[in-house]
Amino acid sequence: MPWRGILDELENKIIDQMTEAEEHATYNGKWHGFLTIGYKNKRATVINFSYLCLANLINEMKKSALKNQTDEAISFKMDIAVNYQLENLGEWNRKALKTKKNYYRRGIALNENFKMALMEQEINANAILLPADEGLAINIENMNRYLMQSNKNQAQLNLTTDSNIVTFDTLGWFFDGKKIHELETTEWNHGRRKTTLLKPEIVAELVGNAGRYLANQVNATGEFNYGWFACFDKKIKHYNSLRHASTTYSMLEAYELTEDEFILEAAANALAYLQKNFIYEKEDLAFLIEPELREVKLGGAAATLLAFTKYMKITGNKTYLPLCRKIANAILSLQDKDGKFTHVLEYPTLEVKDIFRIVYYDGEAVFGLLRLYEIDRDSRWLDAAAKSFNHFIRDNYWQNHDHWLSYCANEITKYIPDEAYYEFGLQNAFDNLPFIYARETTFPTFLELTVATKEMTLRMEKEGLQHLLLDYSIEELEKTITKRAHYQLNGYFYPELAMYYKNPARIEGSFFIRHQSFRVRIDDVEHNISGYVRYYQLLKHGKIRVETETVQ
Repeated sequence: MPWRGILDELENKIIDQMTEAEEHATYNGKWHGFLTIGYKNKRATVINFSYLCLANLINEMKKSALKNQTDEAISFKMDIAVNYQLENLGEWNRKALKTKKNYYRRGIALNENFKMALMEQEINANAILLPADEGLAINIENMNRYLMQSNKNQAQLNLTTDSNIVTFDTLGWFFDGKKIHELETTEWNHGRRKTTLLKPEIVAELVGNAGRYLANQVNATGEFNYGWFACFDKKIKHYNSLRHASTTYSMLEAYELTEDEFILEAAANALAYLQKNFIYEKEDLAFLIEPELREVKLGGAAATLLAFTKYMKITGNKTYLPLCRKIANAILSLQDKDGKFTHVLEYPTLEVKDIFRIVYYDGEAVFGLLRLYEIDRDSRWLDAAAKSFNHFIRDNYWQNHDHWLSYCANEITKYIPDEAYYEFGLQNAFDNLPFIYARETTFPTFLELTVATKEMTLRMEKEGLQHLLLDYSIEELEKTITKRAHYQLNGYFYPELAMYYKNPARIEGSFFIRHQSFRVRIDDVEHNISGYVRYYQLLKHGKIRVETETVQ
């Protein structure tokens, strides 16, 4: 699509909005702007502009955009700097050192004429800030490399604590090749498209994009590309079979929502690879092995059980049922008479390595047994799940506030509507709601935990158990769910964010962990899919409001 008409439309939008913000939009009498040209397979080009007049600034940015509209360019973005602050580098550095890694959300101008000015997205996508206990928060090597690559400076830059810098925010607009998106300006949401309402179709699109992303990570053999550090397109070299299994499970969840056969085919391929390469069978037992660590884990068996049972449920193909029974037998072999599990064994000796590794494994194992019981109806699986759940209650496991515990509380009460089980599920979530609501990271399991709890409360209301809910605020639960669903968008690689990284096509449509160097690992995507799939069902059936609060 020719950009000329789009640029004229965008000029009107910018002028209308900037008139209101004009008093905060100049520094030393000049307007400062940034034009970003996006490409499919390489880092975006960012061009800086400074003019005395807003009209001249926009006009020059338009000219440059038209000049840069090539067959290779697929998008563009315009940003105007606002809310400037002159800061002493030493004082600024002390604040930056205390800021969570990659959570600095303002731009920085290293000289007052703005020729060496970097937007927040440029800073984070090039790993220019490196918080620590002491020293300089700026990674000089990365900064100088990017300044030279982006033609913002051609010499090594030397900074001293007596230097001054200018920090700023930006107002931005992004053209994706089809439409213009106005971008968020609040600190924690900065730079992604505005999404006032998370309608079901928007959530379905997120799930579909993330599901296809994972499907594209499955190689012809069925093995995943395990993950990437997005800044420099660096591949994560190790591999984790547990996450292979749990990610495949989430792909099948995505297929259920989207009915995208591409996702199903990739998931089936990943399951076949899992069975061939990671399953160790011994008599009537089957374990998932971690070859790199030479061990088998309770959590691995559970994740494998979830993946195979989900595949059987959505396809009706019971081919994996004999294997699933062996996996369930293995889980039961790790359970003692009181319901406690042993977590990790040596491989291949199957000697005990760790009695306890991480609390996730316990709830995941019970959830897996319950999903097998849904298909197989063998009372052994339900009895074992109940035995462990009773152990959870005795030992106050709800204090762990784990999403797998919410899943299995929601699941087991479908078969055993014990009031103590419901109470456990409520405590697991509600006691931690204030922390979940305010958390600055996009921790995706928070959405899983709260949505599973909401599903359980809906069933409680339907079954006449409202008296158990009297001490719990369903309104606060719903507010927290909506807040987290909205806030997790800040961990999604929209094209307006992905364009600043080394290989946009590699990461677009995926989910990342900001404080882990913008890591995109298969399980990072997995947990987001699982939470949004359940959230979609609540939205679709009118069980939660679409409206969201502004996240501050």
